[in-house]
Amino acid sequence: MSENVNIKISDEDRRQVDGRQLTGSIGIDSGEINWRKDFTQFDEADRERLDAMSGTFDRIAEGLVDEFYDHLQSYSTTVGILNSSTKPVAALRKSQTEYLKDLGSGTYGTDYFDRRARIGKIHDMLDLGPKIYLGAYSVYYRGILDAIADDVKDELISEGEGASRPESGGSRPAAEADGAASTAKGETVDVATANEAVDAVVERSLSVLKLLLLDQQVAMDTYIHSYSQQIEAELDRREEVAREVEAATVELRETSEDVARSSQQISDIAEEQTDSMQEVAGEVSSLSATVEEIASTTDQVRSTSRTARDLAENGQESATEAIDAMETVETAAEDVTGDVGQLQDRVEEIDDVVDVINNIAKETNLLALNASIEAARAGEAGDGFGVVADEIKGLAQESQQQADRIEAMIERIQTDTEETVANLQQTNAAIDEGIERVEGAMENLTEIVEAVTAAAEGIEEVAEATDDQAASTEEVASMTDQAAEKAQRVRDEVEEIAAANEEQTAKVNEISQSVQQLTDAVETE
Repeated sequence: MSENVNIKISDEDRRQVDGRQLTGSIGIDSGEINWRKDFTQFDEADRERLDAMSGTFDRIAEGLVDEFYDHLQSYSTTVGILNSSTKPVAALRKSQTEYLKDLGSGTYGTDYFDRRARIGKIHDMLDLGPKIYLGAYSVYYRGILDAIADDVKDELISEGEGASRPESGGSRPAAEADGAASTAKGETVDVATANEAVDAVVERSLSVLKLLLLDQQVAMDTYIHSYSQQIEAELDRREEVAREVEAATVELRETSEDVARSSQQISDIAEEQTDSMQEVAGEVSSLSATVEEIASTTDQVRSTSRTARDLAENGQESATEAIDAMETVETAAEDVTGDVGQLQDRVEEIDDVVDVINNIAKETNLLALNASIEAARAGEAGDGFGVVADEIKGLAQESQQQADRIEAMIERIQTDTEETVANLQQTNAAIDEGIERVEGAMENLTEIVEAVTAAAEGIEEVAEATDDQAASTEEVASMTDQAAEKAQRVRDEVEEIAAANEEQTAKVNEISQSVQQLTDAVETE
């Protein structure tokens, strides 16, 4: 069986089919069975004939069922039906074999009809409709009728063979041959016997047909019962749908009225919105111009901030150079201070030498005085010595004077040197203070550079954002114009919707009337 076949009936579905319950639902009880038998003229003689034919049904059942299913399987439609059941064909063949044998059971009461109802219901579940169910019985009709004919022929032959043997061993009287019919073996029977054989075929065939008619009546009843249930369910569904549609149309009519009112309100709002959008468009246009001015001003500020950043960086570089120069001056001042110190030491050494010269001049002057005294004592002999003493005294006095001048100059040099040292110390202190101030200014300049750089970057971002805002504002202005146009279109569309809604309301009323007619028709049915 193909895996893609849609299974219509499973083993569980088959087990759920109750023949007794079906016959009860259809109304086939013992009284109904007797009435149908009487109406179909199925009597005790028919039952006895079928019971006597049980051997025939047993003999032909398997072969006839094989022929029956070969016929079904030669058509794609019936193959699809067979494949829609989980019961394999072999099992179906077995069930049909039992059914044929059951025709000759001789018992055709409620149990028999329950079994027939169950088979009919299963056929209905498989969509094995009357055209297939009844059409396929042609195989059974032909097979059963052929079997009946064969049985009667065999019986006729058997009777002929018995009649051809004389009880005394003599030959058959010639008078009995007059008007005789021929048997299958070339022997002849009389007309009366032939008529009896034909009557037997007719009677047995008629008994089978009566029983099959009763079977098919039950099968048709199960079909009709199923169809009636489907029709009742469909009528119930139609009635329910009609009620639902009626309720829906009432609700739709009310909704349509609400929509009409809402459409009018929307139309009014859309008109107000159109006016508002036009005002907004004007405001946005003004805003766009303002943003463009801000963008232009921001560009100027951006240029100024860049210049300030460059100046701050230049000032930072100049301050660095000033610090370097002041540090050089400080070094030179320290060198000068050292040199002045050394000069002061040399002046002190000169002062010491001057002191020695003064002492020598004093001693020389004293010696000249002593020499003059001695020359005076010597008289004329000491005149030359006195002249020398005078010269020495003059030199001593002059040396004393020069030494005094040198000493005075040394004192002035010492004084100037001390003042120079003091000034150099003040200069060094001032230079140190200047360096500290310049370094402080340098730090401030560094902070200024950082601040100006940050401000420049911020202004760059603001400029970019302003440019973006200008572009966005222009886009908003364009979108606002479009929105105003759309608002106008919305108002026009709402007016069209209102008109369409009026038409819809009229159609809803027509639908409501049609649904009411349908509901009345369903209730009448």
